[in-house]
Amino acid sequence: MITTEKLKTDLIELFNLEGVHTEEIADDDHLFGDGLGLDSVDAIELTIFLDNEYGIVFNNISESEAVFASIQALQEYINTHESH
Repeated sequence: MITTEKLKTDLIELFNLEGVHTEEIADDDHLFGDGLGLDSVDAIELTIFLDNEYGIVFNNISESEAVFASIQALQEYINTHESH
């Protein structure tokens, strides 16, 4: 089971978010746009990360849109779908 704090740390490391600290990221912050500011290339990296770390594979893009809505949505999805 992953906590939101661990997920925030992983995302900061994965995307080299220099100067960003876990306490600055709210659980309901969006991953894309106004939140962490991730883009479509980052979405691909995040998808690969989820597959490698948690065995999570999305069958279609519309499924990932809701999961990538916020830190908390991603954390909940990982905890219910992790296959490792």
